[in-house]
Amino acid sequence: MLARILKLCLQLLLITEVSCFAFPMPLQYKRSKGTLKCTCMSYDRRNAIVKGLVLANIPKIAQAYNADELQHVQIYEKCAPSVCYISTEYKNIAEELKMSPKNTKNLPKGVGTGFVWDTDGHIVTNFHVINKVDKAEVSLTDASGQTSKYTAKLTGVDPDRDIAVHKIDNSSELKPITIESIDDVKIGQYAYAIGNPFGQDHTFTMGIISGKNREITSPTGRKIKGMIQTDAAINPGNSGGPLLDSSAKLIGMNTATFGMGVSSGVNFAISIDMIKETVSEIIQYGIVQRAVLGITYIEKLPEELVELHAVQKGVIVLQVPTTSPAFTAGLLGIDKASKTLGDVIVAIDDNPVNNPSDMLAVLEKYKPGNKIKLHVLRGNKIPMVLDIELASFRVHTFAGLQYEKELPKTASVPLDVPLDNIAPEVKPGMK
Repeated sequence: MLARILKLCLQLLLITEVSCFAFPMPLQYKRSKGTLKCTCMSYDRRNAIVKGLVLANIPKIAQAYNADELQHVQIYEKCAPSVCYISTEYKNIAEELKMSPKNTKNLPKGVGTGFVWDTDGHIVTNFHVINKVDKAEVSLTDASGQTSKYTAKLTGVDPDRDIAVHKIDNSSELKPITIESIDDVKIGQYAYAIGNPFGQDHTFTMGIISGKNREITSPTGRKIKGMIQTDAAINPGNSGGPLLDSSAKLIGMNTATFGMGVSSGVNFAISIDMIKETVSEIIQYGIVQRAVLGITYIEKLPEELVELHAVQKGVIVLQVPTTSPAFTAGLLGIDKASKTLGDVIVAIDDNPVNNPSDMLAVLEKYKPGNKIKLHVLRGNKIPMVLDIELASFRVHTFAGLQYEKELPKTASVPLDVPLDNIAPEVKPGMK
C-alpha cells in the first residue's frame, strides 16, 4: 500500500515538473545573485523523481538495488538470451599438416561470441571467429538458465568487413536482438557488452562510447571504416558479441582491442549500419553484393622492378585472372618472366585513384554489373581508358563447415586468410 501511495505522489510530482516546463509561472521563479532561476526544472530533481518511480514500481528489488543497477540488470536479462557462445574446431588442419592423432589434441579450439539476428536461426559473428574452422557449435541460454547446443551451418561471409553469418536449426522460439541506428549513437553515452571473454560465458561489461568513425584493418588487409570506439572491456572471446546502448538495442559488434590480446580501454565495434547492410545481403544471396575488378594488386613494386619503374601513385596491377572481366577488357598485370610492368590504375570514371584505399573506397559506390571507365598508365607511361563491367565479390574460405545453401560454381574463388592474422590490426593515429 505504501509503495502505491509513493508511486502516485511521484507521478504527480513528475506531471507538475513537466507542466512547469511547458507553462512556466511567475511564482516558480526566484531571484539568486541578481538573476532569475526556475525552481522547478532542476535536472537532478527530475532525475530523482524518475528513479523513484522505478523503485516504486519494483519495491522488493528496490531494497537491494538502486535505479542505475536496476537498469543494468534489465539490459542484461533482456539481451542475454540473444547472445551465443560459439566454440570452434580445426580438425582438417591436422590432415593437411599430416599430424599424428597424438598431436591433434594440441590443435587450437576457438571461443567467440555471436547474437541471434532473426527467428529463422541466423547468427551473426566476426569472420575471424570462424576462419578455417571445420566445426562451429552454437550454445544459447534462455531466461530460465537452460542451455541448448546446435551445430551451425555457414550462410556466408564478408572477410573484408570481418562479418560472418551462421544458421542453426532451432525448433524453439528464438529471441532476436533489437537493433538501433548508428545515427542515434552519441559520444559519451553508456555502452554495454555481453560476450565470452577467455571462455567465461555471458560476461557483462559496461563503459561509454569513446569515439566514432574510427578505422581498423580487416583480416584481409582492407580498411573497415566507421568503427565505434568504446572503453567497455573487450577481451579474446568477446569477438562477435553485441555492443548495446542503454535501451538494450544493438549498436555494434565487438571486434578488436588496441591491447596486446587483452582489453586496453581502447576497443572497437563494427557499426550496426554496416552490419545490417552486409548481413541482409548474405542472408538473401549467400554472398555480399560488392563490386570488384577481379584482380590482384600490390602497393609497392618488387625490388627487381623498382629500379626500372618509379611508380609514385596509383594501384599496381599484379595479376588479372582469365575469368575476370578485366581480362576481357585488356587489363595487364606484371609479367614476372620479362620483369615488365603492366597497368597502373590511376582513376575510375572521374574519381582519382592514388592508392589501394582510394580504389576500394570508389568501388563501394558501385554494384556488380555496373560499367566503368578504368583509367590506367600502361607501363606507368602510356595513358589508356578501358571499359569494364564490374564483377561480384565471390569467395569460399572453408573446408569443414556445411553451407546453409549451396552456392553457384561461380562463387568458388578461394580466399586464404592466415590463422595468425585472424583479428583486425588496429593502427594508431586514426581519424
